[in-house]
Amino acid sequence: MKTKAIIRIIATTLTVAMLIGATTACSKKENQGSTKDTHTNLAESTRRSENPEIQIEAATTLSETKPVTNDSIILRLDGMTTEEIVKDLWNTMNVKTGTKSADYYETINMDGCRTFTKKDDDFSWLFYEGSSDTTCYISRISVFSGFKCDPIFEGPGNITLELHIEDKDFAFEVAQAIADKIQSEDFAIRTDMKSSEDSWNVSFQRDRQMCMLQVHHIGDYVISFDFPIDGN
Repeated sequence: MKTKAIIRIIATTLTVAMLIGATTACSKKENQGSTKDTHTNLAESTRRSENPEIQIEAATTLSETKPVTNDSIILRLDGMTTEEIVKDLWNTMNVKTGTKSADYYETINMDGCRTFTKKDDDFSWLFYEGSSDTTCYISRISVFSGFKCDPIFEGPGNITLELHIEDKDFAFEVAQAIADKIQSEDFAIRTDMKSSEDSWNVSFQRDRQMCMLQVHHIGDYVISFDFPIDGN
């Protein structure tokens, strides 16, 4: 009798110990999972706060089949002549008052480029090369109604463009062609500075309108410039 009672006590004690151990293990696992989720959320929040421009409506756009017309905007410029590139850049300025960003976007031939749309800029896109062999491409198109990228262009405003070109000589050739084109639109050079062999800053003025052209070496040679559009 005593022996059976002792066995029952030992068995009960072991069962209780196992239950406590299992409960503790589950509790730790749940806490670890909660901690992991917290760290993940915190990391995501930190990435967003450290990179406010990358708070974007994500958006990978693969190759799109669109008919190419004289008014098309082609992003990948490989194989184009300087004159063809300038014509393509000026096609981006075909914006009339009342133009919707969604309709404008349909004129852009992606050809494998990826696009990211900034959250607060409904008429602005950033583009990235579609493959490693892209050496010349438009990287930004932003259409402003005054100082805002509204879903509908209300005009007057301006357009800001950026393009990446890998080859230095070709980049400065294209930049010079853009400067010539701006001057052909009755703009006069206001300032012209080269702070180094890899950078160039030119400002232009026409009456009270101003625009600027810049070339900087950031991995590729990045050409950026803005131009007024009145929407007529």
